[in-house]
Amino acid sequence: MEMNEADRRDDYRASNFYNAQVMDALNRRLGDYSTDYATLRKQAEAEYSPTYQAEVDALNARLGSQTLSAQNERQALSRTYDRQRRQANEAYDRSAVALNNALNARGLGRSSLTATQGAYLEGQRGQALADIGRAEADDITAINSRIAQLTEEAARSRQTLAANYAQQLDNRINQLRSSNQSAAVSLQLQIAALQQQGYQAYQDWLLKERAQALNEAEFREKYGLNEDGTRRSSSSGGSGKAKTTAKTASAKAAQKTTSLSDLLKSVAGGIQSTLSRLTSSQAKKTATAQPAAAVKRGTAAGSSSALSAAVSRLKTKI
Repeated sequence: MEMNEADRRDDYRASNFYNAQVMDALNRRLGDYSTDYATLRKQAEAEYSPTYQAEVDALNARLGSQTLSAQNERQALSRTYDRQRRQANEAYDRSAVALNNALNARGLGRSSLTATQGAYLEGQRGQALADIGRAEADDITAINSRIAQLTEEAARSRQTLAANYAQQLDNRINQLRSSNQSAAVSLQLQIAALQQQGYQAYQDWLLKERAQALNEAEFREKYGLNEDGTRRSSSSGGSGKAKTTAKTASAKAAQKTTSLSDLLKSVAGGIQSTLSRLTSSQAKKTATAQPAAAVKRGTAAGSSSALSAAVSRLKTKI
C-alpha cells in the first residue's frame, strides 16, 4: 500500500535515518540565540554593568574625598578664626589695662578721659572681631560653595555615565539581537538541510527496498511471463508451438537479492536465444516446404517479429 507524505514523514522519524538526539540538541541550541529584549538586556548588563558600577563608585569616592577635605578645611578655619578672636580680645584686654594704669598714674583714673579712651578701645575691639567674623564667613562660604560645586559636578558626571551606559546597553542589545538572529537563521538552515539529507537518504533506501521486494508474481504479471518462465504468447508453425524459454533460473535462485536489472537481462537473453532458434528452424523448412506451408511460415515470421520487439522493449527498460 502506497504511503502518503505524512505517513512517510512519520516513518522517516521512526527510522535510523532520523537522529533524534542530534536534532534535539540542535533545536536546544536555538535557545542560545534569544531575541527577547529582557534576556538580551540581562546579557548586555552582565558585560557593561561592572565597568559602569566601578566608574560610579570611583566618582562617589572622589566626591566623598573632596567633600571631606573641604569639611576638614572648614573646621580648621573655624579653629583658626576662634584663635584670632581670642588673641584679639586678649590684646585689647591688655591695652585697656595699660590705658587704665597710665591714666591712674597721672591721677586721671576717674576723669572722663578714662571713659572716652575705654569706649574707643572697645570700639576697636568690636571692629577687629567683626573683621575676623567677616573673614571667617567668607572663607566658610567659599568652602561651602566648593562643596556644592563638587556635588553638582558629581551629579552631572553620574548623568553622563548613566547616559553612556544606557547607550552602550542599547548598542549591545541591537548587536546581540542581530547576531543571534543571523546565528539562529543559519542554524535553522543547517537543521533543515540535515533533515532533508536524512529524508532523501530514507526515500532512496525506501525505493531500493521496494525494488528488491518486488515479488515474482508481480514481475511475471508486468512482463507477461508464465510460471515456467516462458512468454504467454506463442507462435504456430510446421514444427509445432515454439516455446520461448526465459533463462530466469539465476533470478529465482537469488530471490529478492537479485536486482531487477539482472532479471530483465536474463529474460531478454532467453527470448533472444529462442528467437535465434526459431529463425534457424524456419530457414531449414523453407527449402522443402509445400506452397501450402506459406501461411505457416508467415505466422512463424510474425511470431519472430513480435519476439524481437519484446526483446527491444526489455533492453530499453534495462
